[in-house]
Amino acid sequence: MKTVLLERFVQEARELLQTAASGLLTLEREPGDATAINEVFRAVHTLKGSSGLFDTPPLTRLVHAGEDVLQQVRTGAMTLDSNVVDLLLDGLDQVGAFIDQLDRDGTLAGDADRIAAQHAGALRARLGGAETAVVVIADTTLPVAPPEWLAGFPAAERDALLARARAGEALLAVRYTPDEGCFYTGTDPLAAIRDVPDLLAVTVAAREPWGDPVADFDPYRCNLVFTALTAASRDAVEQAMTYELDAVELRTLVAVDAIAAPTPAPDVAPEPESSALLGEAGRHIVRTQLRVIAGGYDAIRLRSTGTLIGNLLRSLRQDALRERWEIALAEAIAAEDLAPVAAFLAALEEGPAPAAEAPPAPAVPLLPAELPASATADTPSAATLPAAAPPGEPRPASKTLKVDQGKIDLLMNLIGELVVQKNALPFLARRAEEIHGSREMGREIKEQFATLDRLTQEMQGAIMQIRMLPVAEVFDRFPRLVRDIARRLDKQVDLVLKGTDTAADKTIVEALGDPLLHIVRNSLDHGIEEPATRVAAGKPPVATLRLRAWQDNDCVVIEIADDGRGIDPARIRGVAVDKGMVTREQADALSDQEAINLIYRPGFSTAAEVSDLSGRGVGMDVVLSTVQRLGGRVSVTSQLGQGTVTRLSLPLSMAVTRIMVVDIGGSLYGIPIDHVVQTTRLDPGVIKRIKHREVFVLRDEVVPLIRMTALLGGRPSAVDAGRGEAVLVCRVEGRTVGLVIDDFREGMDVILKPMTGLLAEVSGYCGTTLLGDGRVLLVLDLKELF
Repeated sequence: MKTVLLERFVQEARELLQTAASGLLTLEREPGDATAINEVFRAVHTLKGSSGLFDTPPLTRLVHAGEDVLQQVRTGAMTLDSNVVDLLLDGLDQVGAFIDQLDRDGTLAGDADRIAAQHAGALRARLGGAETAVVVIADTTLPVAPPEWLAGFPAAERDALLARARAGEALLAVRYTPDEGCFYTGTDPLAAIRDVPDLLAVTVAAREPWGDPVADFDPYRCNLVFTALTAASRDAVEQAMTYELDAVELRTLVAVDAIAAPTPAPDVAPEPESSALLGEAGRHIVRTQLRVIAGGYDAIRLRSTGTLIGNLLRSLRQDALRERWEIALAEAIAAEDLAPVAAFLAALEEGPAPAAEAPPAPAVPLLPAELPASATADTPSAATLPAAAPPGEPRPASKTLKVDQGKIDLLMNLIGELVVQKNALPFLARRAEEIHGSREMGREIKEQFATLDRLTQEMQGAIMQIRMLPVAEVFDRFPRLVRDIARRLDKQVDLVLKGTDTAADKTIVEALGDPLLHIVRNSLDHGIEEPATRVAAGKPPVATLRLRAWQDNDCVVIEIADDGRGIDPARIRGVAVDKGMVTREQADALSDQEAINLIYRPGFSTAAEVSDLSGRGVGMDVVLSTVQRLGGRVSVTSQLGQGTVTRLSLPLSMAVTRIMVVDIGGSLYGIPIDHVVQTTRLDPGVIKRIKHREVFVLRDEVVPLIRMTALLGGRPSAVDAGRGEAVLVCRVEGRTVGLVIDDFREGMDVILKPMTGLLAEVSGYCGTTLLGDGRVLLVLDLKELF
């Protein structure tokens, strides 16, 4: 069963994968883009950390390998070339497949370990010697732990463990050297080493000498090395340290005389009891935390301090001290007073804590905290740390609310039903006037309808804004697609995206993916030439493919343009004749544009052979049928040798349609309001004839007239000489026409239902809707009628 947490992880993981893939494509073009490499690294690292919430070691291992490669690129130790990008993108694809498995089944497939190992091995092979720190071997024979690993353990504890090893017990030594910048990546080294199962002993030491505690100290740099002894198996240790394998070495523990601890130099005085408890690294941690809290009460810093000290005491097996520390910490947070924790830390640093009560709190100066110079001058990530909120001041609440799209869809359906019910009020007002003779009641109903109509439209608009998505949701998938196809075809293509912030209803945006995919693939396979062919034709070797979006009134327009070879109308005619789609006479009678439009016929293809890119004759047919189903239109223009432009025009939303109700031949019909230019009444004297067509002049434009009763059937009503002919001026496919009707009715918002069953094949209608009085209204499709 899929949990809410897993659903959120899947959604976040897909967004992170998209971010990482887009960033890699940017880096391939601009290898020195520091912003891009940081963005990719953050995405991959976040994905690695999030995957740890679930039982997905193969996924985590693969992402970790990619992170290691990116870290090498980030530090300049590795150059990012196209081959490395290929490996990283292949790894991201496999991670995406793992995410799909989790989304579908809640777990990974049985072969996930093998697949992840193959991809991770290919990535780590690019690291060269960097992967030797990770112990990956088939049997249990590991290198022997060197003597210096055991030197930091107390003699009694070390001897006891060696005795167990001498008795034949399999013990492992774990050397963990965290990355210096691990705090910035959300890693807690103490917690990581503590997660090792069957832990027997742990020491903490400094990787490098601490130096001057004032001038050289950097609290944001990890300078620790952990050594642990465990009775767990190698597999168990690797599982526990999944995220830190690149910083871990594993060795077997064997009882030989060579591992005896070195004798201290005679001039070194023995450490006091507190030093024996904490060790040098532990004392340094305590001193650091004393400096941190000296700046005054800060709940965020105090909790961080509490976690660090608690983990230190837990790793040292000082459970009693840890419990007392947690009590002091709780008292400090409850009273917003640092005295209890300051007293505890001071006592911990000076000597062993007494068994009874903690000593009274020393006078700790509570001065404004200042970071050491090294933390602000040379530490690049210090500027990215979130600033703590002032004491007592609440943090600003997040203004982003993530809502399941099913809930938004339900809300949209409900507002649609409300729109339909609202439309009943004008009919009720008419009944009140005509049947019950109460004009006052009819007027009051109309006033209430006007208020309800305004509120409903505002509510509908607000909900539609929630459903609006930028076309970037679709455009962002094409940089990777174009790169991969171009490399496979040995072509050089520069993809340009414009207008990615143009928004449309999510139904439209989601449906755009398939048509755009077919058009882009056709441009890459058929339209764009190989570099040598382009150079011979006087073009640059790198072709340009542009995807552009913009809003045009109530439509969103998507344009796909390339500077390739263009479409040859003569070749199109020949292929259409060969495939039996048209006769030779019909083909010769076609204009060049009409011939180009043949590419949208089902089964049409100019490919010589079928491949995984083209040749099946279904691509452009899918484009046309999908766009028309969405209520849009497709146009293609091409110039031989110069390129091709395909333009898709789709409505911004499909949820609710605004129509005008008209009376034609004694029946009511609906006409989509986006076709309507204006309404007018014409005196019969202004209507003229040109050959067999009736026309009239509107703002210096000759507009043809179409009598709708003759087109749809019905009995035309008598013309009122005083009022003139009722004409609805419409714009259809770029042409202005005047529709002669019997009378105008009201405009309304409706939910359009498509024609189904036997009526699905009837042309001229885009759907049906319900009127407020329960009658079914046919909505005309003017593009098909004319």
